Amino acid sequence: MPLLAVVVAAAFATASGASYGVGEPSGSWDLQTNYTAWASSINFQLGDQLVFKYSLEAHDVVEVTKASYLSCSASSPISALRSGEDTIKLDRPGRRYFICGVPGHCDSGMKLQVRVAPPGCNSPPPPSEMDGTPGGNGTPGGLCLDGSPSPSPTIISTPGVISYNSAPGSSSTVSAALVIAATTMLLISMLH
Repeated sequence: MPLLAVVVAAAFATASGASYGVGEPSGSWDLQTNYTAWASSINFQLGDQLVFKYSLEAHDVVEVTKASYLSCSASSPISALRSGEDTIKLDRPGRRYFICGVPGHCDSGMKLQVRVAPPGCNSPPPPSEMDGTPGGNGTPGGLCLDGSPSPSPTIISTPGVISYNSAPGSSSTVSAALVIAATTMLLISMLH
């Protein structure tokens, strides 16, 4: 019975998604981080969450439409958050747009566009689709143009680190380790 609890806990951890600190590991929600580069290296999936950490005296997080993102306008927000540590669950596939609503900050680069892959899609969008420039054809990026899974794993690399299907240090990496440990324990118990 305890083994079943471990297997169930591991499966739940995998299904709950990864948590990404926006701009981490070298930045946060600030004026110095390149969010286009940061987001282009991550394959966001349904159930993942974004954690915006920032000085609440200096910044905020405003979710906006694509048009408001491109024009850096916070005048008609989808939502506005101002706690200094805001968590946003990525609960639907498609693109989501976030800006800092403090005047001048979005124009200085404090804006983030993420693409949440549809179920079964295993590929991040190409960087050209993430830069906010016109010219895309409106189709989802990456290798999931027809909605079918990518035939090969997504490899995200950082100098000295290789991680398959998740960013280094994300909760997906921990979840995968839990699933492997639970499976190993199940196999050992079956042998005895």
